[in-house]
Amino acid sequence: MSQHSDELGAWWTEFPGSDRATWLASAQGGLAPARDGVRGAMSRRALRHGVVVPPGKRERAKREKTADWRRQTVAGIREPPLKSGVITVGSGFGGTGKTDVAVTLAAIYAAARPSDRVILADSNDDMPHGYIRLGGLPVEALAPNQRTLSIRGFYQACVAGSIKVYADLRDAVAWLQGVAVIRGDTADECVGVDFGEQEYLTVLEFLQCMSNVVINDGGTGLFAKLQVGTLLHGDKYVFVTEASQLGFWSIGQVFSRYRNYEGEKERPLTEQEMRHLNGLMDEATIVVDKFTASDPEQARWYARICENFDGSRVSVVATPWDQALANRVALDLGAVAESTLDAKLAMAEVVLRGVDRANRRRLGDPEDEARAGYIERDAPPRWPSGPMPPRWPSPSVAANGDPAAADSEPVRPVSWQNGAAELGPGARP
Repeated sequence: MSQHSDELGAWWTEFPGSDRATWLASAQGGLAPARDGVRGAMSRRALRHGVVVPPGKRERAKREKTADWRRQTVAGIREPPLKSGVITVGSGFGGTGKTDVAVTLAAIYAAARPSDRVILADSNDDMPHGYIRLGGLPVEALAPNQRTLSIRGFYQACVAGSIKVYADLRDAVAWLQGVAVIRGDTADECVGVDFGEQEYLTVLEFLQCMSNVVINDGGTGLFAKLQVGTLLHGDKYVFVTEASQLGFWSIGQVFSRYRNYEGEKERPLTEQEMRHLNGLMDEATIVVDKFTASDPEQARWYARICENFDGSRVSVVATPWDQALANRVALDLGAVAESTLDAKLAMAEVVLRGVDRANRRRLGDPEDEARAGYIERDAPPRWPSGPMPPRWPSPSVAANGDPAAADSEPVRPVSWQNGAAELGPGARP
């Protein structure tokens, strides 16, 4: 059932910008057919007869510029020398694309950082969405002895001493697109087996010893004890939402609740834990997924999300809606539009830099000032305005409805404006 860890998917070996790409550089003339303008129209007709119309000078230059942007972005993903980093992905309600974001980050890191061990741990209690999205076979269709370990099963194996070294983990989990996947539990696997903060911590201690990047696909909803536990032991919080009134509201509700959370009667938080939760909220990344820039309503709500965090260390990233990612099909980044792939790569770079900074802070290493400062990179030339919509005027009101909070704690978005990607002055992804 497990796949070899070097099976990364065709998307990585084919897109311009990968060092393993099979593409031909446009500067060499290339055999890739023209796609733009009159040459593109002629090329589409000629291809029916097996004739290739090469791109013109302008299109070749545009392709090379796009490929160069991708090289720089991939280089940015590869740069941080991570020893161990834990990313927790959460949302305020279902259907936001949380699992899509988690599996996309895992697939990109596995491809761009082949020397690292990337693990996706699904702590959802409903069904193994992440495992299925990466191409895993339906668990229910397999006999129990053919199933790879779920997160509860992995915990039990750790306690029983069945998993002691990396080789044990490698043989016990599913390998999908270069990612070691500890799938979520099915409904029948949850019966009679509790899984809370202490169980998660036991699993995490093993994973941190055996991997460089751990991505936890956390639960959905405003609040859950397990979700708090995953945050208390995480380095980076990625909150996934949508550009809507509900998405805007959920940000304020979830962030406000975590900032003021002091624990439960049977499990109060320490001062250090409360500071850690607030630190995660201060440097979180908000991903507005399935974004359609041409939709005025989405553009308005996305602009309000950005404005309410303008000037803080929270980063806001929009990733476009793409038909290839709809209907819960297996993730294939080679099938998405090029603008979608580039937005996902930019998201992955922003998130990993935040993980690297938290990792350095935890280990007591000096923070690299060059990483924490202003980042600017030309956007791919085919983006007329990029995934960033026009800035719509809106009242300065925080996501929780408090006007004062908007002035005291705004967020700096990752934006694509005027052909440049920027992570604003003092902004830290």
